[in-house]
Amino acid sequence: MASNEEVLERYFSWDPSMDPEFAHFIIGGGTIGGKGRSLLYALRVLRDSDDERLRAVVLPRSRYIGAGVFQDFISRVPNLDGMRRGAAPEELEEEFVKVELPECVTKALYGYLAEMRDPVAIRSSSMLEDSLKYSFAGKYMSPFLLNSGDSLEARVRAVEHQIKRVYSRTYFPAAETYRRKHNLPDDLMGIVIMRISGRWRGNYYYPTTAGVGFSFNGRRWTTRIKREDGLIRMVFGLGTMSTKRGYARTYSLTNPYLRPEGSSAFKIMKHSQEHFHAIDRATGELTTIDIKEVWRDSFRWHPDFSTYASLYIYDENQGYFGSLDRTSIFSPTEGKVCMPFESFPRAYARFFKTMSKLMPLLQEKMGTYADIEFAYEPLENRLELLQARPLWIKESGDPTLGPELNGCETILRADRMVTDGSHDNIKYLVLVDPEIYSTSGEFQSIARALGEMNNRLSPEKYILVAPGRVGSSSPELGVPVRYDEITCSACIVEVGIPKTGHMPELSYGTHFFSDLETDEVLYMPVFQGEKDNDYNEAWFQRTPYECGAHEAIRLYKGDFSVYMSGDRNIGIVSCPAE
Repeated sequence: MASNEEVLERYFSWDPSMDPEFAHFIIGGGTIGGKGRSLLYALRVLRDSDDERLRAVVLPRSRYIGAGVFQDFISRVPNLDGMRRGAAPEELEEEFVKVELPECVTKALYGYLAEMRDPVAIRSSSMLEDSLKYSFAGKYMSPFLLNSGDSLEARVRAVEHQIKRVYSRTYFPAAETYRRKHNLPDDLMGIVIMRISGRWRGNYYYPTTAGVGFSFNGRRWTTRIKREDGLIRMVFGLGTMSTKRGYARTYSLTNPYLRPEGSSAFKIMKHSQEHFHAIDRATGELTTIDIKEVWRDSFRWHPDFSTYASLYIYDENQGYFGSLDRTSIFSPTEGKVCMPFESFPRAYARFFKTMSKLMPLLQEKMGTYADIEFAYEPLENRLELLQARPLWIKESGDPTLGPELNGCETILRADRMVTDGSHDNIKYLVLVDPEIYSTSGEFQSIARALGEMNNRLSPEKYILVAPGRVGSSSPELGVPVRYDEITCSACIVEVGIPKTGHMPELSYGTHFFSDLETDEVLYMPVFQGEKDNDYNEAWFQRTPYECGAHEAIRLYKGDFSVYMSGDRNIGIVSCPAE
């Protein structure tokens, strides 16, 4: 049997331009980049499978532009080196859009768009995105277009314009800073032009479900599931919701009935999707739709809508879920509609059977863990693969959990979703005060103050403790801090505070978590009041601290340690007892 190193070598050396089934989809020479090459490799593997379900998996209609086109293009950008040193990003983009693309691209776009009227995404697919460790998640740009209008020429020009914008992002601060941080060279940009999965449903375009999947579950919520079981994070609507720190349904592939939030109806409701993403025909923009406003009409487009959506009914205890159909009548004070996907595993067991075959096969053929994006139409059993790439997991031993027994005080304790790792002798702990955060309403100011504290402490590492979801795009769910504002954090602890409504969520697969994995930042969620969880409020109240640029930011100085065991699902932050 081949070693993993040999398998990986075969994977990285595979050239789709030499495969007659795929070569005619490629425009120009050079690599088509990590996203494009990995996706076609996955399709090659599935097509060669002896499993009929896997051979039925498809890719959206796509075209792939090689990095040779990018090299040709940037050679014609005036004074590129000078602009990289001094121009504002907007100026750089403005110069890029003035440059003409090679004729081979324009010709290919005419052929592609002539028969393709659905919305399209123009996805970055750079050479460095083929790295085993560095995913560049969210560092470049992947815009989409409505692709409407009667003029083919106008639609081609619109796609060309977006290609140039993606090219310019190769030299924007987010990508340049990321490459410098990890000592990476300049990048070469390929492009994937891809039909967006979904269909028009009234004025909105979206797939029924979409999400991300992993062949390795590095953050288990219970020891009843194994890391090797794999993980799916699924949403209703466009998959953009699953790559951000919003709510999604998380499944273990071998036991999809075990929920990270447990069996409490109230907690399930609090962690259930209430909004979804779609493309609005009127504006051509990505829009967020409140399911509570459109649920009744959704039955028109989704006869199986009650598979995803349920009626949560309030009562004096934890509430409960009731059946939902088009004729359901209730007031906002009696209940609300949310999307816990409660019946999905039973109704669509075939989906889980396919995924439990697909991801181990990709892992075997890649020689490492697999990371995918997908869209799925359940009624048709149509599975589309949107991304497939290696998933980098740091190999680490299981640390000894001893500080709580050796004269140390436990400040924070977690019992789920932790990985293996430890840190000793960390001098600083930064807390975002949950009470002030929830009552002040100054979410953006607090996020920027957290960034200022990060810069003040740099290059020293610190432990970050915050309510709800760090890096959320929805401030009511957690601090909307950017990842580049917490670059010195060695460990992030998200605290669930029932009285403020802030709850951590397993957002594995989001761009935020991709950065945590790459930078080897430890993470754990703590649920206040739950068994085997501890948020030691007494310690935070009695221990002296300094205020940051906002009163919600507290800086504690001491000798802190972090110990996490993924095998035992235990995480501890401690300091010497007084």
